[in-house]
Amino acid sequence: MTDYAQISLNSSTAEELRRLPGLDEANAQAIVETRPFADWSALSRADLDQATINGLKSSGAKLGPTGEGPIGEPGSGGSAGDPAGNLGRA
Repeated sequence: MTDYAQISLNSSTAEELRRLPGLDEANAQAIVETRPFADWSALSRADLDQATINGLKSSGAKLGPTGEGPIGEPGSGGSAGDPAGNLGRA
């Protein structure tokens, strides 16, 4: 039995995701494009049916951390250390 515990749906590449049972190239790409996922039910945004989601859970794959994202980077819409952020700025 293969252990898929090292594969995180929130951070693995599409190529890595394709190793999971029940995922094809289109599914893997949809996961990459619609993440992050806070919980398993959010995978429905990637057009995965419940049987596929259950299969991913059973495989041992993890959701993993949702990540920080670019929120603190200047110009990203985040505050970047400035309490006023870029609110009201064009």
